[in-house]
Amino acid sequence: MSDEYELSDDDLDADGAGEEDELPRVAASEHDILVMARTLIQGPAAQDDVWSLLCAGRVVPPKIGTTCARLLEDTLRQAWLALWQRGGTKPGASLDKTGTAAVRGRLWERHAAVGLEFSSSTLKLLRWLVAQSFASPPSTIGELTVSPLALGDEVMIYLALDAARMTPAARVVASQPFVHASALAWLGFAPLLGQNKGQPPATFAALATGAGAIVVEALSEELAKRWHGSELPKRQIEDPHELIALGAAQDATLSRFMDACDRAKRRDLARFILDAALPSITRNVPPAPASLDPKSPLSTRAAARTAAGSLLRAVTRWYEWDQEHRGIRYIDDDYASAQLLLQQFERIGAPGVARVTGWLADLAALAPTAPTAPVPSDTIAGP
Repeated sequence: MSDEYELSDDDLDADGAGEEDELPRVAASEHDILVMARTLIQGPAAQDDVWSLLCAGRVVPPKIGTTCARLLEDTLRQAWLALWQRGGTKPGASLDKTGTAAVRGRLWERHAAVGLEFSSSTLKLLRWLVAQSFASPPSTIGELTVSPLALGDEVMIYLALDAARMTPAARVVASQPFVHASALAWLGFAPLLGQNKGQPPATFAALATGAGAIVVEALSEELAKRWHGSELPKRQIEDPHELIALGAAQDATLSRFMDACDRAKRRDLARFILDAALPSITRNVPPAPASLDPKSPLSTRAAARTAAGSLLRAVTRWYEWDQEHRGIRYIDDDYASAQLLLQQFERIGAPGVARVTGWLADLAALAPTAPTAPVPSDTIAGP
């Protein structure tokens, strides 16, 4: 699949790019920008220490040379490869772009080649990451303001959050208005972004069609692990306000994404929700908080318990879809797509829905918050 990258003249500085050097030459700050881009795209396979890069805090000039721009374009062309390596290489099944037929195979076999567009916002992100020293107090770090985002820019934001998630920089990156404008960032890191009481974009439409849908398919397995990983810690949260903020972020993200999937006739893109919930359902591990702060008002604790069921509510919406799919007949145009969606939901089934419904009722009933016996770690699937 092709990639498209566009820089404005304001981003470029002439540097003799027409000269035929054996090895391209760039300034030290440009080198750091290129290394940062390469590290984000390579992800876990990167040989550079991302925390060291995030701590450097180099002064970055207002423009980059044309040689650096060309090398940056070459680096960004590897973005699709990075997505394949995160889950796109496995054989699977999904709906076609019309949402009416099931297609099978690896991701590039299921969908036609499509460009992944980048804009100068990607350079803005890379420059900001290089210019800051995330080892310094957060108050000293400059704000990354909102900019128009192409899909490729959102992929780079997602990769930046992924690279920073195990470092002290994660909260700072996630707090930026630039990052909050990315629907893909919310889909992958809603708990982290929700800590700042932000709200996801009003629409996730770009992630349910075209290249955006392919990106979500490539990240589906990773998204499932992230959402499952956010369920288990809910049992240990004591501050009800923290749980309320987490639930609000997750509810808004999942609701808006599922709305977009519904309108685009690509309900299969929400499959990661089922994959995320299945391990807890199978092992009967509800997300109920065990010991909310008893000093908090009863109404606050009740709201916190309800907030803990965000992923469960998404499963019940899947169940509503499932009931619709069961009513589609063999002679109907959507029969093939309905059969694929029925197959996806079959893993949850009626017993799983009954368990989820019971958990939601329990959460709404403000059950006692006394600590419960710990669940052995070997009975729970890892995030």
